[in-house]
Amino acid sequence: MLQGFSDKYTNYSDSVLLQAVIQKEIGAFEVLYSRHAPRLYHLLLRIVHDESMAEELVQDTFCQAWQKAGQYSGTGAVTSWLCQIARNKALDQLRRQKAHSPMLAENFELFESSPVYRHPSLESEFEQAWTQQQVRQALSQIPNEQRLCLELVYFEGLTHQEIAEKMDTPLGTIKTRIRIGMDKVERWLLGNGYASNGWSPMPSLTHS
Repeated sequence: MLQGFSDKYTNYSDSVLLQAVIQKEIGAFEVLYSRHAPRLYHLLLRIVHDESMAEELVQDTFCQAWQKAGQYSGTGAVTSWLCQIARNKALDQLRRQKAHSPMLAENFELFESSPVYRHPSLESEFEQAWTQQQVRQALSQIPNEQRLCLELVYFEGLTHQEIAEKMDTPLGTIKTRIRIGMDKVERWLLGNGYASNGWSPMPSLTHS
């Protein structure tokens, strides 16, 4: 990283960074890379089970992002776009090497037959991990009773009924707090560049 060259982009949202990358702004690209490369590496490692290969695929992913940033449609999160590039590169690599390595063949066959392959969830998992800090920051901006309900759902996985019992509060009140709290959190995230075009880093909290 070139110290100081990317400083002005540090607090920019991903979508703004990508627009700058389209204009070949290296500082924006450096921030995008430093922000997402570590988690992309872990995503790829889960697919290929090889550290060197995962590192190489990270470089390939960002090389494509640099060259083809203009292909990003603007719908959905930039993280989803990066994850899709990375995932496709990982699977292509495993397919190419399947015939030459029993271990890689086994990795590919296991991944190809897994629920993750049939119903891709790694992208959303990646997004959720990346935005957790931003979600916590957003939660700190809302009333305590709403924040507590959302934390119990989002971070502890409790159902609405379990929260009602835990807090000794009517279920309808809990659902109202969650609905209002979600609206406030998502508006805060949108206003701070962490949600756009209908995408939100908050999961669906409709389970009861």
